[in-house]
Amino acid sequence: MDVYTSNNQLPGGRLEYNDVTALFEDAAADMEPEDMIFMDGFTLQDAMSAFEIGEPRLDSGLILENQRRPPFNPLNPLLPEELCWIIDRSFAYEMEWHAGNFLQHTVFTLLYMHHLHDIEPDFIPLSSRDHPSRPLELITVVLRAAVQGLLKCCDLGWRELGKGSIQDAEDWQSDKCDVSLLEGVPVKFVVAKLDEAVNWLCNSGKVSNPWRDALCERLLLRRSLLQLMNTDVSRDRSVFQTHIIASCEYLRSIAAHSSPNYEPGTTPHFAFDPYIARRLNTFVPIRVLDVPPVQQTWKAIGEMLDGFWEVSLLANNECLATWQAVGNLRVWMSEPALRSPYIRSLTQSTFYDGLLILNKYTYAWMVDRFFLETLGVTYDTIVKTINERWTGSSVAPLTKIERTMYKLISPHIRSMWYNPPRRRRHLMKSLADWHSVYDQLTEIVESLNMQDLPSNHFILHAPKVPLLWRLSCIQEIIFSGFQLELYTSDERPFAYWYATHIINSQLECFDDMMHEVPKNSPALHEMQYQCTLLTALQAMLSALFIVTLPLMSFDWNRIRPSFYRRYKWAFRPEYDNIGMPPVAHPELSTFMQACSDVLKHEDELCPADSIYLAHSLISKLVHSENVGGWAADWGKERLQFTRYLLDACDRLQNLPASAEAIESFDASLLKWDPRIHPWFPTLLSVDKKDSELERSNAQLRSIEE
Repeated sequence: MDVYTSNNQLPGGRLEYNDVTALFEDAAADMEPEDMIFMDGFTLQDAMSAFEIGEPRLDSGLILENQRRPPFNPLNPLLPEELCWIIDRSFAYEMEWHAGNFLQHTVFTLLYMHHLHDIEPDFIPLSSRDHPSRPLELITVVLRAAVQGLLKCCDLGWRELGKGSIQDAEDWQSDKCDVSLLEGVPVKFVVAKLDEAVNWLCNSGKVSNPWRDALCERLLLRRSLLQLMNTDVSRDRSVFQTHIIASCEYLRSIAAHSSPNYEPGTTPHFAFDPYIARRLNTFVPIRVLDVPPVQQTWKAIGEMLDGFWEVSLLANNECLATWQAVGNLRVWMSEPALRSPYIRSLTQSTFYDGLLILNKYTYAWMVDRFFLETLGVTYDTIVKTINERWTGSSVAPLTKIERTMYKLISPHIRSMWYNPPRRRRHLMKSLADWHSVYDQLTEIVESLNMQDLPSNHFILHAPKVPLLWRLSCIQEIIFSGFQLELYTSDERPFAYWYATHIINSQLECFDDMMHEVPKNSPALHEMQYQCTLLTALQAMLSALFIVTLPLMSFDWNRIRPSFYRRYKWAFRPEYDNIGMPPVAHPELSTFMQACSDVLKHEDELCPADSIYLAHSLISKLVHSENVGGWAADWGKERLQFTRYLLDACDRLQNLPASAEAIESFDASLLKWDPRIHPWFPTLLSVDKKDSELERSNAQLRSIEE
């Protein structure tokens, strides 16, 4: 206190506080140093929360001058256009919650939702009904119904997200701050309130156009969204799609006639309090979000409706390969962007509800499809052949294989809708089990009587089915490292080199299996598409392996620890209990030899030719519009992804075409940007490199300033 009393000043201002130091000294006079007083129910967290640290984001008690707001009156009359603006902003905050923000920073900032009991029409005094241009029913009937619809939509969304398919705090925030989302209110009741509000707008005559129609459309959009989220797509697909179509029509009309813009400090803005977390049961720091432009909100709702439509199509699709292809496209393509957590969770629930696949099939059906879509024959046919030709003393050990596949396939399909890092982790953890199934099937096939069977019989290729799925998992793990920007300069050459070996193993499997797959079957068409695509990818990867070698330090003592850390999934102890060695496992010694071979035979290498070959193969796919046998309703999107690969080839067309060009090639001209392509870099010109350097230097100077 000496510092303050010497200046005749106390903390917080000269005359605004009273000095209570003596009071605390008297109260603690009988206490020894380091003594503490404990109270029942008073925890360390309570004690820490009592500190006033003066940080606006953490100190909920600190109210700055620009944060002061007039008392909120929920019955303050509103113009119809002001109500439109409030409803539009509530949609914006709802989409921000679906984007992963906290409820207390988004939806809960709408103050009317905390005052629903104050705007109950049955308890409003009649003397309040005297605003002809601003009828009170706009609040007690229309706005109240809109808020109830918003809360119920959040409740349904929370219930879906709370199933655990999507990770809380990674993809969404579950903290409800003890605020009611109308959990106990039936959806039918809220729908009836929305209908009642629409009827009042249409029949009362108190609100004229264009705002009458504008308000009706917003209420009808809310009703359609609520009914959509409350409909089980597996049971009522046609009703589900009807609600989607209706929502799209309302959204299109609303986007064409948006509400007016209001400056901060006006009446509509006071309907939202970005600092509402001060009054809620939460320990999350206050964060004021920048509300996106209204057109961006309509775009976000449109993307969610697109996601609903995709779910409705998938619910009617019984091909595992199609489900996997769609999941891959969502991760690989930037347009459309990765679906919102709610849609990704709904997609997983649609595939597996905890009991049945697609709400009607058992695990046995899933395994049957697994082999049919890859090899062209069902698992039942494979089992029948095995039982007929089994030479062992007991029955063929198929039960263990089936049990492992039950554990593998469903989580694998659902993992296609995890967030990219968690998806990558899931794939890495599953590799040992995929190899175990391959090993067990191989042992069984080797124990069969093959005397009168043709040399290329389908039973010989049965083990290659789980092997192909395992190889595709490894391929995705490698490529996701580029998309997630995990690789250092030392790691990129190995990743490209290793991917070529994975693809080579896949192509060998396809070459062996292709002659046994039924002609003109979707499985054969898919195999032909994959062979062409993988061959093109292999050419691109081999070219990039060569041109990225200069980025390596060739300090093997430094590279070796990084290698074992990055590819630790390949050295798990589970492999020690499996008889067969894993196919196409990463080997640093083989890579070191490959680097040496490149340096010895530079005269024979031509990255430009490899890119030209890839461009030719991909062009063939694009012009023939061959999208494989399992693309289904996503043929156009798969074709669009193929065009993205063609664009990637165009951006690499100036790679070195001779040994002399390789010697003088500047590998720093390669720029990786997942927004342009998830796996492959862009080859910058020297001028572009200089401009990139100037821009980076300018950013550094601005940071220093």
